[in-house]
Amino acid sequence: MHFNFWKWEGTGNDFILLDQREWSVLPDEQNIARWCNRENGLGADGVIFFQPVGPISASGMCNAWQMDYLNADGSRSFCGNGSRALFAFLCGQGWMESAHGVLHACDGKHAVKWHPEFDVPAVQLLDTAPPADAPCWWSPRGIADFVDTGSPHHIEWGQTETISTLDVTLHGSAIRSHKHYAPDGVNVDFVARVSPVQLRMRTFERGVEAETKACGTGAAAAAIADFNREGGANHRRVVMTGGELIIEFDPEQKSFKPYRNVWLAGAAQELARGTSNGVRWLVASMLVILFLGSALPSMAGEVRTPSIWTDSVQVSVLTGSPGSDLYSAWGHTAIRVTDWGQTPPIDWTYNYGTFQFSEGFYARFMRGQLDYRLAKSSFGSFQQDYLTSNRAILEQKLELSAADARLLIQFLEWNHLPENRVYAYKFLHDNCSTRALDAMKRAWGERFDAHCGNDAARAKEVTYRQALEPYIEGDPWIEAGIDFILGSRVDEPMPSCGSSFLPDGLMAQLHHAKLDGHFIAGKPFELLPPQSSWFRAVRVSHWNHPISMAALILLWSLGWSVKRGIQFRKDISVRRAERWLGKLVQALAGLLGVILMLMWTITDHQDTWANWNLIWASPLLLVLGLARQYSTRFADRLQSILAVVILLFMVSVAIVPQFVSLVSTLFAWSVWLSLDPWKWPWKDGNRTVFGRNNVI
Repeated sequence: MHFNFWKWEGTGNDFILLDQREWSVLPDEQNIARWCNRENGLGADGVIFFQPVGPISASGMCNAWQMDYLNADGSRSFCGNGSRALFAFLCGQGWMESAHGVLHACDGKHAVKWHPEFDVPAVQLLDTAPPADAPCWWSPRGIADFVDTGSPHHIEWGQTETISTLDVTLHGSAIRSHKHYAPDGVNVDFVARVSPVQLRMRTFERGVEAETKACGTGAAAAAIADFNREGGANHRRVVMTGGELIIEFDPEQKSFKPYRNVWLAGAAQELARGTSNGVRWLVASMLVILFLGSALPSMAGEVRTPSIWTDSVQVSVLTGSPGSDLYSAWGHTAIRVTDWGQTPPIDWTYNYGTFQFSEGFYARFMRGQLDYRLAKSSFGSFQQDYLTSNRAILEQKLELSAADARLLIQFLEWNHLPENRVYAYKFLHDNCSTRALDAMKRAWGERFDAHCGNDAARAKEVTYRQALEPYIEGDPWIEAGIDFILGSRVDEPMPSCGSSFLPDGLMAQLHHAKLDGHFIAGKPFELLPPQSSWFRAVRVSHWNHPISMAALILLWSLGWSVKRGIQFRKDISVRRAERWLGKLVQALAGLLGVILMLMWTITDHQDTWANWNLIWASPLLLVLGLARQYSTRFADRLQSILAVVILLFMVSVAIVPQFVSLVSTLFAWSVWLSLDPWKWPWKDGNRTVFGRNNVI
């Protein structure tokens, strides 16, 4: 089976985190050992299974979680660094408040919080009995202590220099398995007192059966033992190979009373995350060609459909952040279905944004006849794709009854049938987001109210073009291209719920949606936090900017055009150069016009129709070049007509029912200048506006 995993590190200790809700039966000791193996597995000090044990809020947050820690050998114990890592992970997922919470471990309940002074996760240990004298096997000082802080610890006291060169594995293994601590054994800590508030420690950990870079419960045991012997401040800093831990406890402690309010604080961070198939770990990420963050349909069809859904079935809407590629610049929407009551548990995504590269792909895309598909795959593979591309995933859980959830799933399953899953993709009107909203409408009928009257974009009369701008304005070349290719239809105000064509627009709209008069979606929470800005941000130099390029072309065109209008008699090589410069500008504009004409006549993309840029980027500019080879008089008149039309367009561009970008405006003036507006061939042959004969 597929399941998700996260690998976290807490001050040098590393752990594999697994959601217990994905498991009907926990793996055996052999699997635990195999996963923790640093040569053939992921490598870790232990494995942590977690699941919520308290009430879950509408936003998916729960402040009480079960923690089941297994050492590399499969034995259970409490782990201080593991609990801190788990708490930091749950906070990062949006599943637990950073201010406070509770972890249920094998030894009892542990409070957790974010330390306000050091800005690190902290866990409260159980009340700890006073240290007891222990038999000394190695300590040059001849003293040793035993402290149980949730895990048993034998503490050997020495000097800093001695501990630094000590063979921890040799001495630690002998003490760990000594008959005095039979049958379970003990963790062995070798500790030196550096200062009244600082200790140096190395640990041999049972279960791992080797030296570990850090041990949270061991650090707490050493701090308490040192305070018990030396007194002083009610806190200690314990330095280990993996970093530093801060131990705090109640002051004025007496040796015969339990140590209370013991807190363990230190850094924790994520190392990796991914998905396993239960047979082998995926060490390297799979490269998947995506469109709008989705896997190819070849990834679908690998999951079974249960005949009966349990009452624990849950539906949520996933919103993926924009990607770095153009096709993912607007983000993505998918529907997630979970049923933890199944064996094994179900965690799927229904994805309306999948397509396949095949012969004629680009031609079909240009014609607006590109087929998209509804794909079904595991959430783990969906999540891994976003991890690989450093994109965020936000989840909105739908507050539905089990019956209503089944209705939506039933429609999705029907829609996923081979005869129903294919649809003709339309960028603004029929995409992954609009299809997800349509699925809800089809499943629940008139009971569902999207509350389109609360569409903020509609209320402000935002156009489709304006809605697209924030996602591409960080890439000026893409912005200029899209502004040029989209026609006047995208400058009309969006209809009701029109903003739902954007994934985050749908996410905002669902917040107002109701089923039977009740809101169904709350505030989204982050499954994967954003690794970068939500919108594209491409840095280009000032000289590599479309406005700069268009301005240079305009200045160039203005210079030689004015010179051409004033000076009529010149060297033939100069005249030819000027003529070819004008033809170059006209040819470029004419080719752009051919593209616009094709995007109006041969495509089903209605958003590219009725493009007013065709007035200045006209295919007639190419006709002009051909006409001059056969009829100079006809070419001159066509040239003058084009010059007049373009001039009228430019002086009235403010009232044209379409947004014309600054880049297009500058280029349009360049085209007008290339048409030699100084020439007026309607009377007495080729006469100029200055009344001279044009000899060129």
